Amino acid sequence: MTETTMTYQVSGEDNPKTIVFVHGWPDSGAMWVQQVRDLESDYRCVCVTLPNFGASPDKSGGYRFAQLVEMLRDTIKQAQPSGEPVYLVTHDWGAYIGYLLEAKHPELVQKMVAMDVGGHSQPSGIKEALMIVGYQWTLIAGWILGGIIPPLGTALSRGLGRVLDLSPERAAGIRSYFNYPYFHLWMDLLLPWRRKNLLGRYNPRCPVLYIYGADKPVMFHSKRWFQTVEETEGRVEVVPDGGHWFMESHPEQINELIREWFPAPAVLEGP
Repeated sequence: MTETTMTYQVSGEDNPKTIVFVHGWPDSGAMWVQQVRDLESDYRCVCVTLPNFGASPDKSGGYRFAQLVEMLRDTIKQAQPSGEPVYLVTHDWGAYIGYLLEAKHPELVQKMVAMDVGGHSQPSGIKEALMIVGYQWTLIAGWILGGIIPPLGTALSRGLGRVLDLSPERAAGIRSYFNYPYFHLWMDLLLPWRRKNLLGRYNPRCPVLYIYGADKPVMFHSKRWFQTVEETEGRVEVVPDGGHWFMESHPEQINELIREWFPAPAVLEGP
């Protein structure tokens, strides 16, 4: 990682088509291992790790979304030797950042697969809204506390991870400084002079395959988002028994959908 790029790993370097994978909270580029293992024979796979999601924080206070978008832009330009638009696969916060990137730099993205967080979200009712506000502000509290007493902030964040039924391994890897996207999102929502930084009424200019898991208490999309996807030559797929990390629990299904959405170049056989 440099001051203007993110840390990334490349597999299948000699393949002509590039897929850039962007994770969310509380993960790293390593979460895509089952996708890379299957796809690296046909695609150049670039797995990005968002800044401040490593073993130690890169910057106190984290990064605003505008900074993350420009860092992702520079990372794609550095990691894509041909200069052609890339295929983008995103999850959770990675999806939100991917939408912001495509909105500002549409020339960089040919097609997108976005997982579990839509370009527009609307709670289905008061209970779901309270659940979203509750867990997000708990993570913000953990982030703030972690800036003062890091072990306590991390303990609070990991405790919430266990409440959210994260696997023991995933919960144990949480650090309080991972939580900064939640803080900056709410600052963008609450402070009038920062609202221009929000995604707003996002209409993708590239086709988007949106995949979500139905087996969880809170959804991060809306009917409007489904309609927007379909109106822009995209598609919506659901994993009925999938939770938030269905790319890990249902890798064969997800890898097949990715292959269908991003056709690999045909291999020409000799005479």
